[in-house]
Amino acid sequence: MQVQVERDIYIHTTRAHDLLRDAIDLFRKFLDHGNPASDPQYYRARSFLKEGKAFFDRAVQDAKKLLGPIPIYAAKDFEGWRSQVLVENKIVVQGRTLEELKAELEADEFIRTIMSPEEIDAYLQARYETQKTGKRKLANIKVRMALDKLALMLGEAQELQKTAQRKQQGLPF
Repeated sequence: MQVQVERDIYIHTTRAHDLLRDAIDLFRKFLDHGNPASDPQYYRARSFLKEGKAFFDRAVQDAKKLLGPIPIYAAKDFEGWRSQVLVENKIVVQGRTLEELKAELEADEFIRTIMSPEEIDAYLQARYETQKTGKRKLANIKVRMALDKLALMLGEAQELQKTAQRKQQGLPF
């Protein structure tokens, strides 16, 4: 595992968040009744959406590399080394209780850039118990939280794009 992958997940996630947020804002501005259907904001927003989706897909790939199952051909000490790297780069969380996780995630600079404290609390309330069950690891909730937030934003942007496309084509929206 290269050192670059550990940092890339932050870069790709942050960039995807920024691009998707910009796309959503531009689609909303385009859909205002004061803007004409020929406004170039539609194409700019569509470009931001496409680029944001590409960064989101890369972030998902990075998460699978970093947090997914260890390959069968990996060295015996690979699991310990990977765990150490994940902790050093603050990709996994250390808290075990709901209160510890909430405090840790609200203090995390990365999560604060993409989620408000209210969103963090709501996410933990909804997903804390399910993250502890099955094959999921509680330590990975930070990455899952970020990717779920991006997936919601991507879905919203895609819906806005469909509506904006109808306006751009002169159809009722």
